Amino acid sequence: MSVSDPLLKRFKGLVLLLRNEKDAIRDHNSFLQQFSETLEEVFRRGLKQPGTIFGFNKRDYWNWIESLPDVLNVQSINPALTLSVSTVKNCKKVKSNQGRGRLFIRFALARKSLHLPVRYIHTNSTLLEYWYDPNTSIIGNEILSEIFLSLLEETKQILFNLNIKNSSFLDETWTIPVYKQFEFVPCRDLGIHLSYIKGRAVVAAVDIGSVAAEDNKIETGDVLDELYGVSLNGVRKGQIPELLKQNQGWPIYLAVVKCQFLSGVVFPPIAQRLRILGIDPTKLEANMHNVEGVHHTQHRFPPVSVESGTVAIPRLPPPHAQLPDDDLEQVPVNSPDGKANYLVKYVGRVDVGEVSESSSWSAILFTFGLIRIISALS
Repeated sequence: MSVSDPLLKRFKGLVLLLRNEKDAIRDHNSFLQQFSETLEEVFRRGLKQPGTIFGFNKRDYWNWIESLPDVLNVQSINPALTLSVSTVKNCKKVKSNQGRGRLFIRFALARKSLHLPVRYIHTNSTLLEYWYDPNTSIIGNEILSEIFLSLLEETKQILFNLNIKNSSFLDETWTIPVYKQFEFVPCRDLGIHLSYIKGRAVVAAVDIGSVAAEDNKIETGDVLDELYGVSLNGVRKGQIPELLKQNQGWPIYLAVVKCQFLSGVVFPPIAQRLRILGIDPTKLEANMHNVEGVHHTQHRFPPVSVESGTVAIPRLPPPHAQLPDDDLEQVPVNSPDGKANYLVKYVGRVDVGEVSESSSWSAILFTFGLIRIISALS
């Protein structure tokens, strides 16, 4: 079936471009943002605004999608759609209908279920007429909606490997920032100074030599997104110290939205907040290209000379010191969620002396323990 609508033509072209990609579609794919924006435009074309007065309480496509499990027979709905809707409803990182709709699109793409809401709304003519104008919309038009649904079916053939956690700025933009998850050693002070701007905990400064400053993990302008799995979008003052106190002695699990893209450009929503703080984003971008600002992995793994050849081999840290963001092509020592495979809590210290009977016994017991482990593995 030929595509005559210009918007559908554009969407079809983007679907074909993504299908031709050799690798999985990740957050920073060059076509992903345009694809997402075009898809959202289709969902919004001809969307009615039932129940609104003078533009207040403006609704979006997310509102009819979230109503499907309640309006239709729950037993007849694909569980994938129910899971997607409930996941978005329970997410604390998005606050608006726009943000929830965008998160739903990303979640459904990753789980190959974006075609389901369009298919289900066409099973209920009353619901379809309530939300869409058949003369101006694509979803409300019998022929165009059939073409659109076939294109959504095509997206099931595309592998979308998207970081669903990276969703805190979907209320504001389709641009996806750089997202990092860190595991810091137990400590009382990370060495970061925060300012709370528009519901975000923005890093205003980082103490030199602090835990957070190691390898430039946390930098000025970064936004704290999660702490111990708790969303910090809309965080109140005192909540972060409270969470740290509750988990004192445990490793610190922190997720951040980085201030800058890998190119050095400052993420636009963060740039707005930096200006409120009196920080010039252009200076941060200039610093990115400084010799001293070379990516930390180049300093972390300095090359060593090898007499037997001319190729420089990096001096890698031992397995226990390798970090999830080092991207080493070796067997990881961390679980897929970025946490250590073994939880260890710091409870205190005891002085056993330099040379004493107790330290000698400790050495004997430690050696005996290693022998037992090696025996068990062999």
